[in-house]
Amino acid sequence: MNTTVIMVAFKSESLIYKNIENFSKNTKIIIIENSGNYSLKERIETNYKNTKVFLNENRGFGQAANLGAKYANTKYLLFCSPDNMVEDNGVEKLEQISKELKDDFGLLVLSDINEQQSLKVKITKVTGILCFFTVRDNFIKLEGFDENFFLYYEDNDLVKRVLKNKKNIYKVPINYKNLLGSHNKEFNFPIEVNRNWHLMWSKFYFKKKHFGYIYAFLSTFPYLIRALIKILILSKNPQQKEIYCARANGLYNAYMSKNSWYRPKLNQ
Repeated sequence: MNTTVIMVAFKSESLIYKNIENFSKNTKIIIIENSGNYSLKERIETNYKNTKVFLNENRGFGQAANLGAKYANTKYLLFCSPDNMVEDNGVEKLEQISKELKDDFGLLVLSDINEQQSLKVKITKVTGILCFFTVRDNFIKLEGFDENFFLYYEDNDLVKRVLKNKKNIYKVPINYKNLLGSHNKEFNFPIEVNRNWHLMWSKFYFKKKHFGYIYAFLSTFPYLIRALIKILILSKNPQQKEIYCARANGLYNAYMSKNSWYRPKLNQ
């Protein structure tokens, strides 16, 4: 096989082994470990000879995924989060489709197992994608993910740029099962706060990048108003209040053109 699987991990120890074992031992896997877990790197590289783990400062999914693409030396890349379990022989099937297409595509997007996709379908509109396959050289020429995104909308942005470059994107009948969350469950709340901050920041940044500041402001301002109202009425529910404070703060920082600086506050 001529594919490297790229996984970005953050507090994902509960799922990462299961995902590695989901692939053939002949499949090259690169894990960019964003939580600095050296013992995890040691254990994985000792037990799985097809897998390399690189410890990385957490600067977001896009930066880590780009780093994985840089370290890979195969013709193809498959981006797959620890909580996405690709069907048996998925890599081989993707390589076969790319061969049939003579590598004339931008992205091959895998299908959620619940979608019951049976045919290859061209994607013509911007959408989010969780698990996808691409030619490494094309990904590198496109400069990969926009690293200004820390979390959310980096995939929508990639799809938009691929389409803008007149490259075809296909959703293919190769399935993955999403286990809904790649981090250890003990970190649920701080990661939920982090998710909400970046969801709002990234929503504004994506709209500003592609449609201008005024459109981005007008289309996201209702989210700010809703968050402020929720903060007032949820004063007796501190966790929900903190989530909506994160939403409001993420939007405020985006409006002020500040970087996506927020990071999850975890007890190590």
